[in-house]
Amino acid sequence: LCTCIWFYLWNYDISIELFGYQYEKVVTGRQWWRVVSSSFAHQQPLHLIFNMVTLWNAAPMEIHLGSLRYMKYTFLLVILSMVTVTAFYYAAIYFFDRTYYRHVYSLGYSCVVFGWMMYQCEVSGGTLSYFGLPMPARLAPFAALFLTQLIVPNASFIGHLSGIIIGELIFQGLFDWFVDSIFFVVLAISVLATLYTLRPMLSSNASQGSVTSPDMRMSRPGGWMAVPNTSMDEESGERRTEMKVVDGVLVRVTR
Repeated sequence: LCTCIWFYLWNYDISIELFGYQYEKVVTGRQWWRVVSSSFAHQQPLHLIFNMVTLWNAAPMEIHLGSLRYMKYTFLLVILSMVTVTAFYYAAIYFFDRTYYRHVYSLGYSCVVFGWMMYQCEVSGGTLSYFGLPMPARLAPFAALFLTQLIVPNASFIGHLSGIIIGELIFQGLFDWFVDSIFFVVLAISVLATLYTLRPMLSSNASQGSVTSPDMRMSRPGGWMAVPNTSMDEESGERRTEMKVVDGVLVRVTR
């Protein structure tokens, strides 16, 4: 599913603004569907490959738990990881004055991947060798967290940590009450809520044209991305609005 979504986004060159998670859009704009769309979407092929390879290593968990239980836990990881991310962002914005987190975009299946990594390590127990360094299995996800941050500095530390937290809570039995009947009811409500909050955007796109127009493209090197034209230019007859990263914050620049 993640691979198909990535191919679609890549093939039609769709901007991250249309599907990425952003605190301002999710909380203030009530675009709750972004919790789901951002979790299954990727921009960079290497990001997708890393997540899918790591998820494949956790495949024995589906055999261990059964497909339905595995699906339930994956659902919890998707929703609750993003709820935890939102809580971290709220604390950063209102208690530590990190307004950057209002505007930053994030996406990828990494929250779920790190959650399953934590769960699998807890199930395995004992010790393991991480790049030749023996350590308790439950510490391996934290080692992977810091190693990922060193290799990819712009990786979402908060997102990965949120996945680890939810994975540990699931293993500790905090959601044992989440039986099949409750799962299907919550799943149905989540689908309806997603479609309901997605409706305004679909209506807007229907009136303005396809979301895959050339003016809505994925981000380019250098921190720039194009967004729909909204202003008039003297020579070309059209105004252009662009996004630029300034001090870690996405700002609009009209030319």
